[in-house]
Formats: sequence, structure tokens, C-alpha cells
Amino acid sequence: MRNIKKFFSLLVMVISISAQATFALDFPDGLQEVFNINLDGENFAFGIMRDNDTCSAIFFDGNRSEINLAICDASESKQLKKIAFESKMLVKSISTLKDYEQQNIYNQIVEKLKALAPITFENYDSTDEFGFVKVTLLLSKSVQKKYPDAEEFFFGGTSNTNSTFSPLSKKLTVWSFTDELEGFLNKDGYGYKATHPDVEIEYELTPTDQFPSRLDPRIASGKDCPDVFALEDYFVRKYIESGQLLPLDDLYAEVKDKVNSYPVEVGSYDGHVYAMSWNVSPGALFYRRSLAKKYFGTDDPKVVQKKLKDFDTFLATARELKKLSGGKCRIVSSTEDLFHPFKGAREKPWVVDDRLVIDPAMEKYMDICRIFTEEELVAKDVSQWSERWFAGMRGELNDDYAYDYYSDYYIESPVEIFCYFLPTWGLHYILKPNAPGTSGDWAMCQGPSAWRWGGTWIAAYKGTKNPKAAKELIRYLTTDDGFQEAMAKETGDIVTNIDVQDKIKDSFSEPYLSGQNHYAEFCKYTKKIKGTLEQATDWQIESIWHEAVMSYVSWERTKKQALQYFKDQVSFTMGF
Repeated sequence: MRNIKKFFSLLVMVISISAQATFALDFPDGLQEVFNINLDGENFAFGIMRDNDTCSAIFFDGNRSEINLAICDASESKQLKKIAFESKMLVKSISTLKDYEQQNIYNQIVEKLKALAPITFENYDSTDEFGFVKVTLLLSKSVQKKYPDAEEFFFGGTSNTNSTFSPLSKKLTVWSFTDELEGFLNKDGYGYKATHPDVEIEYELTPTDQFPSRLDPRIASGKDCPDVFALEDYFVRKYIESGQLLPLDDLYAEVKDKVNSYPVEVGSYDGHVYAMSWNVSPGALFYRRSLAKKYFGTDDPKVVQKKLKDFDTFLATARELKKLSGGKCRIVSSTEDLFHPFKGAREKPWVVDDRLVIDPAMEKYMDICRIFTEEELVAKDVSQWSERWFAGMRGELNDDYAYDYYSDYYIESPVEIFCYFLPTWGLHYILKPNAPGTSGDWAMCQGPSAWRWGGTWIAAYKGTKNPKAAKELIRYLTTDDGFQEAMAKETGDIVTNIDVQDKIKDSFSEPYLSGQNHYAEFCKYTKKIKGTLEQATDWQIESIWHEAVMSYVSWERTKKQALQYFKDQVSFTMGF
């Protein structure tokens, strides 16, 4: 134990020095300096030390004000020496490089140093902060065996030769805006608590509209911040791009071949994965079988898909339906239904290199909205989530009142709505409860594009004191075969685990869709979705976009004026 005590004394010395020195980091005697560089006003240093029976490393990350301590058995020192050599070669010419080249070198070094904490190491809670420096200890399992009181010596401040090793409490604080997550934690048999009894979970639920305002100050200050939290679709990118989340690159590397790509793409930023999801929410086109038979002679999804395969064909079919029905059948109830399918058809995001971009798909959306309104291919005065929107699902929508010359009265003019664009949750939570009398008269197909709508992600705070436990919780909920299969069978959710999808997808038959297998269809649609176009600014930009489009559709502005209004508003409010 003498050597480990000597080593810990040196660690305390380097920590104390680091906490006080902003522009220099001095290594204590016995610790060999590998490099000590100044990058963008912050110091970064790496050193190793070999004692009689331990080999150790210290990495000071000035950018995060953090010291990582890796302690392993002397027999494992080859790995440390190899990384030390590679890092030193990378650093050798860093002072002569440009800023962005220096940052690139630094990133490479960090990736190499991450190898100091392989599976054979255990990550323990940080100590209290020494000045502005946070300390993390990584103990090799072999060191734990030899020195059962090593962890207590470092964190407790004293050594007790009679003590027995006891890891720190595995406690996680979990926040959510949806009670769905609470259910996954507490489910009997397959819930997280049932399968991880050694982890203590402290759970808090906050309504969606209050969630960001409650989470933001905690993340900003780093005080009383939850370890793990759920993130809703409309604000997930805000946190992904914040720099405050724990990278999940190592977790994703283990499971990337078994999960759908688009949720990870949404949860990634600047080359790192920060959030993952337990389910997917691809969109589909749900149409009335009776209307398809009436006007097309068949309700076969394969045949109907051909008539809706792209937006030009979709427009032609909308005109055909109106003509065949004598103006009674409208392909959709509202132009608002078209937004997500068009958004999913984009090739570029809204902002590229800090410049606003209007993808051709969005201009086409603008044109289609105007055409649909002018030619009365949609119902009148219908907006999403309104009672008239739901009435169209039930077959109870009246477009307007027509004047009857014989009776001298205005009589209702009923219209038929052929289809609705809805995501996975739209089937179970919108169609079924709002149009129960039409059960069996619906079918689904892909429609003109691949798109998504909604979803929940789960992430961890970068300063969590239990990163290993936080990652395990995320791994379990978003990828574990047993959990994902049990959850899918109970809830009907389309899970992210592709292996589970393939295992269970052929076992579904949806009575509401006259026996069609919606699960297999959604699994197929998910593979076509692009998640790389999502940005934190989307919601704000799109609110301005909707305003501009409506001003064009309602003839308040020309197309040129509406587009200019959109550009001016985005520039004024957001700087793009």
C-alpha cells in the first residue's frame, strides 16, 4: 500500500497546482511529462508515472477544467506508453499550426486518451472541485483487487488498512416531461429498476411546456442538474447543440449495427452522438378504403401508392378525385397536412454555413398550398387539430352551405376526405379515438415522401457524477433486446432496435386497417428517413415560414413578396 499512498500524494499535489495555475501546469517529481501545451488560452497536459507496482497517467483538460486520473497495474503499462508516444508525436508541431489545425490535433489526442479508460477500468464519482478543476478517477480492476482501500483513500482523504472496498452509490436523478419514461423505469419484469436493482433512481416529472425553463438553469449552473433526462422533438436539438450533454460515442459504437439511423442522426452534432431514442415515428398516408374503391376501383395499398408516389402525381390524383366525385371528394382536409411530407423531402437543412437556405421542396410546398386552395382541392376553413379536421376523419365534414333555389334555404354541403398524413402515434392516438366508427375502412401506404413527426430522446448531463450508470440506462432503454421487445409488444411502439423489429414485425395485424400489418410498413418507412437535416433553429424558422406561406395562399402577398418577407424576418430575428 506504500506505493499507492505515495502516488496519491503526488496526485493531490498536481491537483492543487492545477487549481491555482491558469497558464502553466507543473508536474510533481516522479511524474514524467509527455506534453504541456497552451491551446486557445487554455492549458492541456498529459503525464505518466510508473511506480513499483502501478502505472498511472494524468490528463489535465483545461478546456473542461478537468483532471482525469487513470491508474492501472504495471503489467498494463504498455498501453499507456503507446498512447504517450502517439500523443507526443501529435503535439510536437502543434505550436506552429493554425488555430483550427491545433484544434484538430487536440481532438485526435483526446480520442487516443479515451483509450485510457477501456472496459477494464471503473469510473468513479468526481471529488469536490479543487478550485475550478474537477477530478475524475479511473481505477483498473486489477488495482481495485490489490488495493481495496485505494478508492476510499483518495475520496475519503484517509487510508484504512482494515477497510473493505465499496463502490460509491449508483444513484441517478432522472427527469422527464412524459410519464412514458417513468413507466419504462418501473415496469415489472422488464423495467429498468427490475433489471438493475443496484441502481437508485430519483425520478421527477415536469409538464412539457415547463420542462425547458426548469432544466435550462440547472444545466447552465451545473448545480442540482439531473443525470439523465428525456428531450422532446421540438427542443431536442437545442440541447444537442448546447455543448452540455455527455457524449455517447462509445455507446453508439457498440450498438450502431442494431439501431435505426435517423434518431441517432437527430441526436448527433459536430461528429458526436449526444442523445438516443427508444422508438421511431415515421409518417405514413392513411386513406379511406371505401373512397379508394369508389373512385379507383381498388383499395389495394400497392395500387393506391402508385397514384400518390410523388408530389406531382399526388397533385394529379387530387384533381382526379375532385373530377370523379363532382367536387365532393378532397384528397386532404387541410394544406397544413402536407408540411411534414414536404419537409421530409428536402435535400438541405434551413441553415447552411450560417446562411438561410430554402430547399426546392419547400418552394414546391408553397406552390402546392396555393394550387390546392385556388382549385378547392382541400376543404374550406380546416386547420390541424380543429374539430373540422377530426370531423373529416369521421366522414362528417361539411365544406360550406350551398344555396338551394327551390327551397330558398342554404343547405349543408358534405365533403369526403380521402386521406390524412399521420405518424406512428397518429394511428393509435388520433385516428382510432376520433373516428371509431370508421374502423376497418382505413389502409396505409408510404405516400409521396419519407418523413417523420415527433419522438422522444434521452440524454445525460456532461457533468454527471455517474457517467457509466447514465450510459447504461440509455443503452438499456434504447437498444436492449429484451426491454425493446417487451415494450413493443405491450405498447405497440415501433422500437429503434432493428433486430427486434425484424423478429416481431410479421406478427402484427391491425383491425382498424382491415388487418393490414402497420408495424412492418412503419419499419420499412423508417429506413428512408433523413435525420441529418434537423437543427435547433428549425422551430423558430418554420413558424416564420408558415406565416409567409399563408400570406401567399391567402393572396396577401405574391410569391416573390412572401419569400422576401420570410428572408427578412429570419435575418432580423435570427441573423441568418
